[in-house]
Amino acid sequence: MASPCCDRFRDDLSAFADHTLTPRRFEQVARHLMDCGTCRAELAAIDEVCTELKSCRSSSPSETLAARLESIAGEHSQAPLYMASGDCELPSARRIRQRRVAQGSVALLAVVMSAVVFAVLIAPDPVRIVDPVKSAREQFSMSSSAISINEAFGAVLLAFDRGADLGQPISYQPREAAGHPERVSSERAVDLLRASTQSEASLTGLQQVWVSDGDGLYRSAEVRTTKVAGEGAKLEVYDARGDRFLSSFLPAFGHRPVAAPRDWTFTENPKPEPILGREAIHLQAFEDGSPVAGWWFDTGTGVLLWSERYASTGAVSLAMGFKELTYGDHVTISGDLTQQLSLQPVTASQTDGWCVGLATCPQEVGGLPLVAYASSDSQGKRSMTLVYSDGFESAVVGWTEGVLADGVGRTHSEGVGLTAVELWQCGDAVVWVTTNGSDDLLKRITADLPAEQPYRASILDRISMGVKRLVRVG
Repeated sequence: MASPCCDRFRDDLSAFADHTLTPRRFEQVARHLMDCGTCRAELAAIDEVCTELKSCRSSSPSETLAARLESIAGEHSQAPLYMASGDCELPSARRIRQRRVAQGSVALLAVVMSAVVFAVLIAPDPVRIVDPVKSAREQFSMSSSAISINEAFGAVLLAFDRGADLGQPISYQPREAAGHPERVSSERAVDLLRASTQSEASLTGLQQVWVSDGDGLYRSAEVRTTKVAGEGAKLEVYDARGDRFLSSFLPAFGHRPVAAPRDWTFTENPKPEPILGREAIHLQAFEDGSPVAGWWFDTGTGVLLWSERYASTGAVSLAMGFKELTYGDHVTISGDLTQQLSLQPVTASQTDGWCVGLATCPQEVGGLPLVAYASSDSQGKRSMTLVYSDGFESAVVGWTEGVLADGVGRTHSEGVGLTAVELWQCGDAVVWVTTNGSDDLLKRITADLPAEQPYRASILDRISMGVKRLVRVG
């Protein structure tokens, strides 16, 4: 029977059998075994188990089995099993393939992530549009010159926008109607204006243009105009020193539709008025009883000899008139020409893909029909210019990729003698409108266009822009 002291030695019996105890402890256990039969019996059982295990280890596997195990383990046969990958599983071809696929996926993911980060870093910043009001007026001047009967107005405004010195302000004496003007129909007004735009007369002459400064005086410039029927017109603007500042060529644009504004009324002087020794028909337009514009057409050729535009106060804001004029088939256009803007007549543009940037290019805004357009689809410089006109009033709508500089919001600008401009951010582009019409017309036009929307470039947008830049570089 085991004594209480056996518990102090029972845990050391296995180590006693393997002779792994320290000498002092081995001696203590040996003295206990001499006096305890129970522990001697337990030690004998331990010795019997150890003998059986030794006999099992002495047998070795067959050579065939060893070869098969080595072929399965492959390169791992040289390493102990506890160093194998996984949870002490034997390696296999399937596990090797899985491990290689996992390693390849991790490497591919690292490459993709690196490319994404690089694309974000090199993504170009949006074009910042500086002085958009000036750019909008310049576009209006170029576009309206190509489609309007008042080409000289557009040429002078364009030269002024580009820094031409028009000298000190001078006075202008408005032309006064002779006789007693009579009310005429809109159809009569349209016929007169259409005849001037479709005139087949070739001519050369010197025009004077006056632009109001808002203080009762005018900036003025001379424009040498040469028109050849079927070819176009050359306009040369001279500054205050008499030097030619700008030269442009306006190709023949063809016939355009003419329709009088619905809220305008017209009068005509039944008695012709003299201009440059020729007889002229005086047509005047009114809106809500106030004068809007006046035109003097040559009775023989229909050519516009003089015109005035009036501010809401009734004062002249713009005026143009010939100081010299010569008709004749011998008139020719010389070289040294600069075409300012290449507009496409809208009648020739009704094919898919001509509208850039905007979801749709409306055929009419504010009651004005679309008559011409110009577009650019080059990467980073995409733009769309739409020209609307009824022959009396004109408006130019623009869409340009970029953001307004310094975070400027919606902007409205107008001035006496200048076209009214309104522009705003619309996502990744700027939309602008400029017109020589009324504030009410400007409001109707903006209502027909996309609404204001702030610029927000998402991470996906930057990745896309960066990838496109990488593709172009590659």
